[in-house]
Amino acid sequence: MAADEVRQLLRDTGVGQATVYRVLNAAVDEGLLNKVDLPNEPSRFEPSGLPHHHHFQCDSCGKVFDITGCPGDLSGMVPAGFELRSHDITLRGVCDACGKLAS
Repeated sequence: MAADEVRQLLRDTGVGQATVYRVLNAAVDEGLLNKVDLPNEPSRFEPSGLPHHHHFQCDSCGKVFDITGCPGDLSGMVPAGFELRSHDITLRGVCDACGKLAS
């Protein structure tokens, strides 16, 4: 979820945008949430402790979905002398719902 989505859920409570960001960032600092950063997008947040996974982002509606599976060891792609510590993969395309709308 993006911070704006959280704020929309809390809109009737009077909780402001700054408070939402403060609480989300505190939850990241405490290890309760992980920040998901995608190019040209606001950060999203997901529960920590999830198994290793990647994401699919719909080009039409912008929603981000968790996907299972991983290509595995990517160390063969790393330039000589570099050390791979982690990776993030985001697949892009059209989600099922948006694909049905286009049909």
